[in-house]
Amino acid sequence: EMNAIKPLRKQDIITKVVGNETILYSSGKRVIHVLNHTAKLVWDLCDGSHPIEDMERAMRAKFSFSAECDVEKDVLEMLDDFAKTGVLEEKNAQHKEV
Repeated sequence: EMNAIKPLRKQDIITKVVGNETILYSSGKRVIHVLNHTAKLVWDLCDGSHPIEDMERAMRAKFSFSAECDVEKDVLEMLDDFAKTGVLEEKNAQHKEV
């Protein structure tokens, strides 16, 4: 069940904010991902205690989405991106094969 997942970011990822982008580095100082402000919000909530519905709620609270906007789909795409990049703990990264 998707909503039972509480994504957890790996501990060895270094986060650096540059302007309005957030850059994720691996512990080997290699740039692995660049986040915009919406992805940064989701990333910040990947602490192992927030299910996807919390992430959707936070997104709607912080950014102005129309009611019919499928924010959950956006959140899932970002999480899938994180999973593909390898920045989430495996057991929490529900990786759907495309």
